[in-house]
Amino acid sequence: MMKKIRLGTMLLTFVLLMSTALVGCAETDTNTSANPADAGKITLELWDWWGDGTHKAVIEQIVSDFNASQDKIVVKHVHYPWGDVWTKALAATAAGNPPDIVIQDINSVPTRADAKQSMDLQPYIDKEPGFKDKFYPQLWDATVHEGHSYGIPFTTDTRLLFYDKDMFKEAGLDPEAPPSTWDELIETARKLDKVSDDGNIERLGFYPLTHVDWDFWALNASGGQSFLQPDGTVTVNTPEKLAAVKWVKENYFDYYTKRKLDAFTAEFGNGMTNPFVSGKVAMIAQTATEFTKVRDFAPDKNYGMAFIPEFKEGSGYWSWGGGFTAEIPVGAKHPDASWEFVKYLTDTKAQTYWATQVYDSVANIEAAESKEALSHPVFQKATENMEWTALTPFPVFAPSHMDLVKPKVEEVWIGKKTPEEAMAEAQKAVEDLVQRNKK
Repeated sequence: MMKKIRLGTMLLTFVLLMSTALVGCAETDTNTSANPADAGKITLELWDWWGDGTHKAVIEQIVSDFNASQDKIVVKHVHYPWGDVWTKALAATAAGNPPDIVIQDINSVPTRADAKQSMDLQPYIDKEPGFKDKFYPQLWDATVHEGHSYGIPFTTDTRLLFYDKDMFKEAGLDPEAPPSTWDELIETARKLDKVSDDGNIERLGFYPLTHVDWDFWALNASGGQSFLQPDGTVTVNTPEKLAAVKWVKENYFDYYTKRKLDAFTAEFGNGMTNPFVSGKVAMIAQTATEFTKVRDFAPDKNYGMAFIPEFKEGSGYWSWGGGFTAEIPVGAKHPDASWEFVKYLTDTKAQTYWATQVYDSVANIEAAESKEALSHPVFQKATENMEWTALTPFPVFAPSHMDLVKPKVEEVWIGKKTPEEAMAEAQKAVEDLVQRNKK
């Protein structure tokens, strides 16, 4: 969901083929490090994708601090490209040589739990009174499968509305009064639009499908409700979600035409071509770390932040969040030692350091709400937004259900279906999927 990579259940034959290509990653009790001081310690491997820049420096500092904090365990940082790390970890687990700790996607925890790929951490958690209370409840709930947690929340994200204050002033708008409802959002956006004499778009006040998709707005409209509930109830074709599809169609694809939108958005990219950085859009819904792009590529931009506007006044400023967990794969050779590092990684000290250096929202409440973290205005706004942030864990009986929904709605944008037809067909498709798969 929300243009995030989805991790579904992989075919066993594929896993077995991949596993034969891997070299086992598990270490024995005797460390192979060249450092004589590590002789005799348990060696663990932490797998993630942080191979360069600030993220790499910060995770390696946390690993170094953990190694120095005790004399029984030494952790090695191993990184693979984004996405590849999960494929390799899954294959290594199937082959019986899993890594010791893996950073995983939070919304797919139940899928790995059900497939017996991640360890049940509840026996460890039960020995730590109040442990779950350290984390934001919606993040903790996303790690739970059949009453047990299979991953510890590490980081999260949430979407905010970034807006260009100078463009607001130029259009005669109050730069301290961003829109707070969808109606205000459209009204404000129209005043910020720029169109050439020949009718082509030069600037959009707002474009709802930049960095988020239509399902983000459907979730916002429906009070944070996902498209498929844990009990199997399908909530695709609800009045609020249908209204969100109509809103996008009428205010964008009908108003500007798909041809003109496609031509304009084809220029969107990263870095200097990021649409908010480059001034192509005046307002954008994006994760809090959007500010780092502005900092790096448009340091003089005068911008503000606000909650995502409400569908209707009083319906709530609902946003969507993803994030990552620290997990111990089934078959890890030293689970007790792995648990010690997972605790350290998700405790207040390490989480505060991560938050203040990387500017990711972190899962540990004390760290997220620490004086050090809240000293940055963007982080403060993101932390406030956790109240309105919903996660959408993938149900184990239909982890890829949105793959049936999105193509139907995309036919609305090209005029092949009405919103009503698309949503009704999507509802039926997911209902059929649940009926086939649900245990």
